[in-house]
Formats: sequence, C-alpha cells, structure tokens
Amino acid sequence: MSALVCPKCGRTEEEVEFIDAFCKDDYPVRLKLPDRMELEQCTRCARVRLQGEWMQFSDKKIAKYIISKCKGDYDSAGYDMERQAAVFVMSGSGAKVERIIPLDLKKTICQQCSRMSGGYYQAIIQLRGDPLRVLGKGTMLIKRLENRTFISKSEEKDGGLDIYVGNSKAVVEVVTTLGLKTFITKKLVGRDQGKRLYRTTFLIRL
Repeated sequence: MSALVCPKCGRTEEEVEFIDAFCKDDYPVRLKLPDRMELEQCTRCARVRLQGEWMQFSDKKIAKYIISKCKGDYDSAGYDMERQAAVFVMSGSGAKVERIIPLDLKKTICQQCSRMSGGYYQAIIQLRGDPLRVLGKGTMLIKRLENRTFISKSEEKDGGLDIYVGNSKAVVEVVTTLGLKTFITKKLVGRDQGKRLYRTTFLIRL
C-alpha cells in the first residue's frame, strides 16, 4: 500500500503526521490567528501587561490571553509557551492541529517601578504610640501593602514611624480591613492634565 501524500505540500506520511488525507500542517481548518503576539514585560519586576493591566508573569494567563485572540471552528485550544505553538482540537473531527504563534516580550519599565525608582509616593502612614506596637503594626502594614502597591521608604521618627506608600487607595483598603482608626488629611501637590493631585497622610495612634 502506497504512502499518503499531502495534496497541498506533497510530503508523505513517512515525513510528517497526517490528519485524514492532509498533513497536520496543511489540514484544512477555519482559523483566524494573529501572525505574532507582542507583550510588554517590565525589566525590573518581570510583570507583564495584559489588557492594559500589569500583573505577575504567568504562563497560564498569557496562554489564555493568546488563545482569546484566535477565532475559528474548534472545540478547545491551548498554547505551549516553550514551543510558541497553539494546539487546537478541531470541531467535529476531534483532530489536533498545531499552528505557530511567535510571542515577543518587549522589555520596558512599568509605571510602578518607574515611580518607585524616583521615590514617588501618594500617601504617608504616620504610626505613633508605644514603640513595640508601632514596630509590630508597621511590619504588618508594610507586608500587606506590598501585595497591593509599593513602599518608597520608611523612616523612624520621634515617637513613631513614617511609611511612604505608592498608592493611597491601597492604604485605605488595608487600614479598613485591619479596623484601624485613622485621622486623614490631604494636601494638594500639583496637577496632571488639569486633574488635581493630592498626597494623603494617615495618622494612626496606637
């Protein structure tokens, strides 16, 4: 019995895997795929930007994002990061078809790292009171805030500790979760495209 020959490329089943009468590379499918994908990756924190949001690098999330850009008649699909190959299970036949979608990670610096390196901060937490309580609460606050934003610096002050935080909204979320009573003041520090910019101080007495 003679070997199958792909009617499109002329290769035989001895050279490449076949799906029905076609080789796996030329199997007729209805797929609309991006020629390549480009994502921004921060050179400092290694996070990537997906749909306008910076997040921790995750093979699973990136693969899901790439597949979301693929359209066509298939039952399921996955993306192999190492080989940069999308694998589709075709609707009806159940055959697996593989297509290469190159992924380029464009190196840049995210806004958070840029601000961090420049000493930027939106909020100051002023902890005042018993030194041991200030130390313990300060350590807890820093740990929780680092999961949401960044800490520019922390400084020991007479009677307490000042923590300089990149995002004031994150401070509100954390102190509310911890049930801490705070005295809040805001200071206008400038404008950005007509929008007023404030720096917020959170005074917490322990």
